[in-house]
Order: sequence, then structure tokens, then C-alpha cells
Amino acid sequence: MAFVVDASVTLPWFLDDERTAFTDSLLDSINKIDFWAPAIWCLELPNALLIAERKRRIDLQGRLEALDQAARLRIREDTTLPDMKAIGTLASRRSLSTYDAAYLELALRQNFGLITLDRDLASAASLEGVPVQSQRRPGVQQQRRRYNV
Repeated sequence: MAFVVDASVTLPWFLDDERTAFTDSLLDSINKIDFWAPAIWCLELPNALLIAERKRRIDLQGRLEALDQAARLRIREDTTLPDMKAIGTLASRRSLSTYDAAYLELALRQNFGLITLDRDLASAASLEGVPVQSQRRPGVQQQRRRYNV
């Protein structure tokens, strides 16, 4: 099965303090599993890295190296022009940002699974019948943070 991955699971590949066994296992499987992302991923990841640099979590060289590495990842970018109405409807129905809804819309349209660390997106995907893989921490409520930067 192919999976849509969002920036919440790919960003830890470039920020050591974000890495977990779960995110490392995804990176290790990148040549075995077909990973997809909507075009917005190509904006979200560099933005999160830029914020990390501004907060002095990484330096300029680290950010530029991460961008070079990200460009070489085997993540297929969906080049289909987004259906803005469908994404807006999905965002409204599931209380998501349109950015997050773009990941869910791709998974629904292509019948892919979704891999995310975003609890709201994972919950919305489950409600829409999309198979979800997410890091689980039994008994611990995951803090709600956007990219942890």
C-alpha cells in the first residue's frame, strides 16, 4: 500500500531532537514503501526548517543540507491541481486547516494510507475511513504542537 506522509513525520528526519524510533523506521523504509505528498509539502518542510533555524535549533548550513537531502528523498509529489472546493469541504467537515486537508484529500483520492504525527489529522483520516499510521504512546497524551519548532 502507498502512504501519504506529512511534514510532521518527515521533519524529524532532519532535526535530531525530534527523532523517534517511529520516524526513524519510516526513513529506513523509504526505499521499500511508496510515499506520496501533496505539493504543499514542498513548502511546509522548508518553512519548518526555516523556523527551526530562526529559533537556533539548527544553523544555516544544517538547514541547507536538510533541504538538499529532502530533495533527494523518494517521496512522490502529487502534481494534480488541487480541487480547492473538495479540500475546503473536507477541512470544514473535519475542522482541519486546508493545508492538512490537502494531505487527507490526496489519501482519499488515491486510496492511500496516511502517516502523520498530527493527532487532529490522524483522527480526521480515521473518520474518513483512511488507514492511519501514527506514533502511539499509550497513556500519554501527545502535546499539540505544529512541527515542534
